[in-house]
Amino acid sequence: MDKFVSLVKEMKSLPLEERDKLVEEKKKVCICPTCPSFNKCAIVEREKLFCLLGRSFMCISYEEGCNCPTCPISKEVGLEYKYFCTRGDEKGQRYEQSVWGSTLSE
Repeated sequence: MDKFVSLVKEMKSLPLEERDKLVEEKKKVCICPTCPSFNKCAIVEREKLFCLLGRSFMCISYEEGCNCPTCPISKEVGLEYKYFCTRGDEKGQRYEQSVWGSTLSE
């Protein structure tokens, strides 16, 4: 089982308080704010950790570059995709790949 699947299973088994605590810990090392696609709206709305929480709800609508592959979280949990702020979290992109057999690659 790969690292990401292990993390998802671990998070699913945790009580809500513990899951929230784990998310907050991951947010501390998140580098989303250093990304070229990150904008002032995302700062104000405190959007972060798109790789685990999903795409930007209302702030980031276009891609100007991506730092996801260099993120410590990406390396730690074995993420395969990128542009999480616009394309959705790792889980969603993996599902899309399994259903359609292609990605929104560049």
